[in-house]
Amino acid sequence: MLVIIHGWSDNYSSFRALAKRLASPLPDGIGARVAEIHLGDYISLDDQVTFADLVEAMDRAWTDAGLPRKPRSVDAVVHSTGGLVIRDWMSRFAVDKVPIHRLLMLAPANFGSPLAHTGRSVIGRAVKGWKGTRLFETGAQILKGLELASSYSWQLAERDLFVDDGVFAPSRVLCTVLVGNTGYSGISAVANKPGTDGTVRVSTANLAAARMLIDFSHEPGKAPRIDYQAVDDAGLAFTVVDGEDHGSITAKGRGTNESITWSLICGALMVPDTGFEAWRLRLKSHCHQVSLAAAQRSGDHFQRYQNTVFRVFDNHGESVTDYIIEFYINDDRTTRERRLTKVIQEEVIKGVHVFSGEKTYRSLLINCDRLYELLPRPEDRLRISITAYPEVSNGKVGYRTYTDDDIGALSLSLQQVRDMFRPHRTLLITLCLKRYQQDDVFRFKPV
Repeated sequence: MLVIIHGWSDNYSSFRALAKRLASPLPDGIGARVAEIHLGDYISLDDQVTFADLVEAMDRAWTDAGLPRKPRSVDAVVHSTGGLVIRDWMSRFAVDKVPIHRLLMLAPANFGSPLAHTGRSVIGRAVKGWKGTRLFETGAQILKGLELASSYSWQLAERDLFVDDGVFAPSRVLCTVLVGNTGYSGISAVANKPGTDGTVRVSTANLAAARMLIDFSHEPGKAPRIDYQAVDDAGLAFTVVDGEDHGSITAKGRGTNESITWSLICGALMVPDTGFEAWRLRLKSHCHQVSLAAAQRSGDHFQRYQNTVFRVFDNHGESVTDYIIEFYINDDRTTRERRLTKVIQEEVIKGVHVFSGEKTYRSLLINCDRLYELLPRPEDRLRISITAYPEVSNGKVGYRTYTDDDIGALSLSLQQVRDMFRPHRTLLITLCLKRYQQDDVFRFKPV
C-alpha cells in the first residue's frame, strides 16, 4: 500500500495525477494501490494549527481509513512540509512498530525553508504564482516550525536522527530524499535564493545531518572541548536532481522537467532491502555528477552549501540570545588576512537568520565551494569564535568573550574545514559559555 502526504498550503487533489501514474503497471508505474491521506483542504493555513495537531489528526485519519499498523506494511511519498509531519508521527512509535517501509521524500523541508519567515505576500506569490486564493492565511504555527533554525526542527532531529536505535535503518525505514536545484521561473522567481529549489534549500532537505558541541565553559585561554556526531545514514539515500524546482519534482500536473526524476521516484519505491546499500551508492554518485556539472555554471545559485545552525547556552543551561559568531583567517592582522576575512563575510556566509521564536537559534548558510578556496597555504587557519553580551568586564555579570585573552577560538586547518563544512547537509552546533559574576554580586560581611 502507498500513502501520499502533501505539503504546506497544498491539498490531496494535487497528487491525484501522481497517484494514478504510480498505480500504473510496470514499467510506467509501480503497480501500487494508492491510499490518499489528507487532513482537510487548507488545514495547514490555519494560524491555530500546530505540528502536534497535524500529527494527532494524521494518526486518527490513519485509523479511520483502516490503514495497516503492522511494521513496514506501508510505503509513503511526502512532499515539502509532509516530511516533517511524517517524521514527527513516526517518532511516536517504538522503532520496531513503525508501519512505514519505504519513505520517499520529495523536496522535504527537514531543516526549514528560507521562505517561512518572509512576508506573506512573498510566500503567496512563490507558492501560488498568479493562482493564489487565500493568500494572507499562512498558518503561523506551521510556518514557525518551518522557519530556518527553528527549535522544532532541531528537537525533532534529536528525537529521530541522533539516537542509537533510530528509525532510519536497513531493517526499518528505507528513506530516499530527492531535491531539485533549480529556482522558479516567471513571477514566482521572486522567491529564489542561492542553493535552493525555490522553496527549500538543498542542504536543509538532506537528513544525513551532524551535530557538534563546542564547550568554552572553562577558564579563559584553554582550547574548547569538542564533541561531534554524524547521523548514521545507512538507511538514508540522498541526491540532487538537476533541473527540478520545488513543484516540478513531484511529477504532478505537467510532470517532471527531467526524465531521470521519474526513474528515481519509482526506484525509491521499489528498492528491496537487500539492494538499498547499492541504491544509496548510486544516488551518491548521481549527486556528485550533478554537483560537478552545476559547478561549471555562472553565479552562486548552483554552488554547494551547508546549513549551519548555532544555538548558545551558558554553563547554567540558560539561553544566550545576544551574540555574534565570528569567522576570520589566522589572526586577521595582515592585509592578506583581512582581505580573506572580508571575502568570508561577503561571499562565504551567504545568509544569516535568527529564529523568531527563540533567538539563541541561528542559521548561517555557508558556501562550501568558496570557503575551500580561501586556505591555499598549509599554515592558514580558519578561526571561529563568539562574542556575547553581557560582557562581565562592563557590568556585574556576563561572559568573557571580547578580547583575545578571554575566550579561545576554534582553529581549523583546510582538512578540518572540509570535515566540518560539508556540502548539501545541516550541521547543528551547540556552543556553551561560562557565565561570570563580579565579586560584589554577593558577599558575606562581618557584623
